[in-house]
Amino acid sequence: MWWRGHRGTEANQVFQALGRLLLVILAAVFFLTTSASAQQKLKLRPLRIALPSNTIGATHYYVGKSLGIFESYGFEPQILVLEPRAALAALLTGDLDFYTATGTTTRAALRGVPVRVILVGLNRPDHALVAAKEITSIEQLRGKVLGGYTAQATVNVILTELMRRKGLRPDEYKILNVGTARLAALTSGSVPAAVLNGLETVYAVKQGFRVLARAAEVIELSTGGLGASLTSLQNKRDLFRTAVQATLECIRITASQKERVLPVLMKQLSLSQEDAASIYDHVHSAWALDGRPTPGATKFEFELDQRDMGLKEPPRPEQVYDFSLLEESGKR
Repeated sequence: MWWRGHRGTEANQVFQALGRLLLVILAAVFFLTTSASAQQKLKLRPLRIALPSNTIGATHYYVGKSLGIFESYGFEPQILVLEPRAALAALLTGDLDFYTATGTTTRAALRGVPVRVILVGLNRPDHALVAAKEITSIEQLRGKVLGGYTAQATVNVILTELMRRKGLRPDEYKILNVGTARLAALTSGSVPAAVLNGLETVYAVKQGFRVLARAAEVIELSTGGLGASLTSLQNKRDLFRTAVQATLECIRITASQKERVLPVLMKQLSLSQEDAASIYDHVHSAWALDGRPTPGATKFEFELDQRDMGLKEPPRPEQVYDFSLLEESGKR
């Protein structure tokens, strides 16, 4: 019976050899897969996007980062918060790819700064004028010091317009520019009222403050877009075209797939599902699905700019907009 034992030993050796070979093959496949994945990660190009503040108006950028949309286009999005002066300076030095404050970029372009708005995210602002609970009307703010952002920023434009619509002239109140600390200034009592973004408004209302007016109900105004320097627009054209395509997809998913967006908002902005759904519904109709401003938003922006900047003539679209990448993307 020795031959049976001999053959059994040979069979075991064969199985062991096959097992070792299989392990080698699996290890090689794992290594190649991991290596390819690592190489793909290395190929992702950082995309530096600055927001004026964390707000519902930046939802499409949060969605693009959280759901891997930007990554699918070859980008690693780096989203940060910068005030206008720092953001515009970073655009011009090339340290920043895009600034999302559409109104700020527009007014900078009209002052001769070499920047342009190349895409629009929403056509109604999510901001609200919020006041202490004892204040029940905008008229009661006459003679008060109100919380603003910076001179000529979109927040200040909205504040001035909401006051004007109630008959208050700029010389009948003062604006204290406190940047991103408007909610803190309001809750601490430093100012009796301030214009807050949609997220800040949720927090303020929970603390007993009163919404006097919501900008989206009375104002068409483009926000949440992509502002870029002319130099980068020329030198990084192919890259920026892809970034525009990615951002458009982010906008469309944000506008149409609520079930995917709400978890992103809840995590990114520390919101309950109820608050996230309420904010989402509030701006749902404002998304610029084609990346362009509505005629009403452009008209309102340019009328304000002419009045507030003392321009002799209304601005021309080519002074502030460059939608050539949108046009090129649509042809592909």
